[in-house]
Amino acid sequence: MNCLKNIFTVMAAGLMLSPLVSCRKLLNQDPINSPYSNVFWQNQRDAEQGAAGGYALLRRALTTNTDWDQSMSHFAYGSLPAFEFADYTTYDVRALVKGGDGFSNADFLGSYLDKYHDWSPYYKIITQANIMLHNIPNIPDNQFTDNPTRTRNRFLGEAYFLRAFSYFYMARIWGDVPAVFQYDADPAHSTNIPRTSEKTILDSCVSDLKNAIRLLPWEYKSGTERAVRANRGAAFGLLAHVYMWKNFLNKGQVISDVTNAIAAVDSVENSGMYQLEPYANYPKVFHGKSNEGIFEINMQAANGEQQIQTGFYYSLMKAPFIYNKSSKVDVVNLDLIYSLYDVPSSDVRTNYFFSGLTDNSNAYDVILCKFAGPNRENISYKNPGDNSGASVDANIMLLRYADLLLLRAEAYADQGNEGAALQDINTVRARAQATPRTADDIDNIKWEVLRERSRELYGEGQRWYDLVRTGFLTNQDLNGGGIFPQSRFDADGWKWPVGRVLFLNNNVITQNSFWLGKVK
Repeated sequence: MNCLKNIFTVMAAGLMLSPLVSCRKLLNQDPINSPYSNVFWQNQRDAEQGAAGGYALLRRALTTNTDWDQSMSHFAYGSLPAFEFADYTTYDVRALVKGGDGFSNADFLGSYLDKYHDWSPYYKIITQANIMLHNIPNIPDNQFTDNPTRTRNRFLGEAYFLRAFSYFYMARIWGDVPAVFQYDADPAHSTNIPRTSEKTILDSCVSDLKNAIRLLPWEYKSGTERAVRANRGAAFGLLAHVYMWKNFLNKGQVISDVTNAIAAVDSVENSGMYQLEPYANYPKVFHGKSNEGIFEINMQAANGEQQIQTGFYYSLMKAPFIYNKSSKVDVVNLDLIYSLYDVPSSDVRTNYFFSGLTDNSNAYDVILCKFAGPNRENISYKNPGDNSGASVDANIMLLRYADLLLLRAEAYADQGNEGAALQDINTVRARAQATPRTADDIDNIKWEVLRERSRELYGEGQRWYDLVRTGFLTNQDLNGGGIFPQSRFDADGWKWPVGRVLFLNNNVITQNSFWLGKVK
C-alpha cells in the first residue's frame, strides 16, 4: 500500500526504532540493529523486543502525534472536543466543536491540526503486530527460556491485541480505514488499497480479540507489568468497547452486540483480578498499575517515561501544584461540571478531581488535578533540589474497571434493564461516597449513564466517544451548553478528516464525505 510504504519499509523484517524501546522490564530492551529476519526473530529475547516495540509505538501514537510539542493526541481526540473545557489556549477548542456546521473552512485550508488527520502512527503499530504474527510462530521451542507454548502464545496474543486496539482507535476517529492484516516482506512495492468499511474493521477487531483472549493469560509475571502489558482482562475490556461501538453503528438493531458487551464485562468482573480502589487511592489509580487498572500507557517517572514539562497532564497544572509554574492553558467548562456534580456534595470526586471548585468558582482558577493528585501525590521533579524538570507522574488510562462497569450500565440501559444499570452506576458512586441513584431520581436511564461516565472519567479521553456512541453529542442539556448540530452529526461530521498527506501516495482512498470541500 503505497500510502504506507514509507512508514513500513524500515520495519519490514522486524527492525525496531531504538528510541522507541524504553520502558523497564519488558519495555527496556537493547536496540535491535539488524533488519534481517535471518538474524532477528530467533529466540525469546527477540520476541520480547518485538513486543516492546509494539507498545512503544502505541505510546508514541497516543502522545506525539500532535502540534506545538504538547504530546497529547489521545486527549485532543477524546477530551478537548467533548465540552470538558471551555478553552484550551494552544488548541482552538471552539474550532474543534462549535456552532453552525462546526469547523470553519479557514481552519483547514492551511496546516492547522494536520497531524491529527494522519493515521500513519497507528499503521506503524499494525505493521509491527503483523511482523510479530508472521515471525514468532517460527521461533523454535528450544530458543525459549520459559515454557515455549505459554510464552509464544502470550506474545501472539499481545500482537492480536495491539492490532485490534489500533484498528478500533482509528475506526472511532475516521470510520473506514485501509485494512492490512498480513505481513508484507516488500512494502516498498505494495499496491494502493482503498478504505474498508468501519463495520468490517470492527469485525476484524472482534476476531483478533477472540484470538487474544484465547492466547493471553490473566496473570502478570510481575507487578511491574500490571496494566501496561495486555492480558486477557485487557482483551475482554477492549472487546466490550468494540461491541458497544458496533451497537452504535448497527443502530441498536443487532441484539447480540449489547449482550456480547455485557458478557465481556462479566468475564472481567468474574476473573477477580480487578476492583475499585478506595476513594483515598484515586491518586494511586491515576499513577498507574493499581488493582483498578486494566490497560494503561506507562508514563511513570520510575521508568523514565514521564513527560517532562510537556503533555496533557502537565499543561493542566499551575502553582501550587507545580512550583514556579504561574499559568496553565485550559479553562474548564464550569457549566458542564455544575450540571454533573452537586457542589458542594458528599461526592469526593469534586475534591479529588478538581482543585478550587466551589459553587461560585472562577473557571480559570479551577484545576483538573485528578492525575496529579489533590495533594500533589503524583508530581515529580527530575531535579528535586531546585524543583526543575516537573512532570505529572501518572499513566494514561485506556481501560479501567470503573469504565467497564459503567459501559455495562450503558449496555443494560440499551436493553431497558434500568435496575441492572442503576446497580452498576451505584457501585461506582458508592466508591465516590456519592448518594445512590434510584429510579425516582432520574428521568432517563441512558442520560444518567452518560452523566455518570462523564463524572467518573472526566478528562480521561473518553467523553467524545461516549457522546458519539450514545448520540448525545447533539444534546445541549448534557453538554454544558455546548452545541454540535444534529445535521452535522447525521452527516458523519463527528468523524475527523483524512489527512491531506495520505493522498500523496494513494489515489484510491477517499475523504470523509462531511469534509469534502472543507479540507484542501
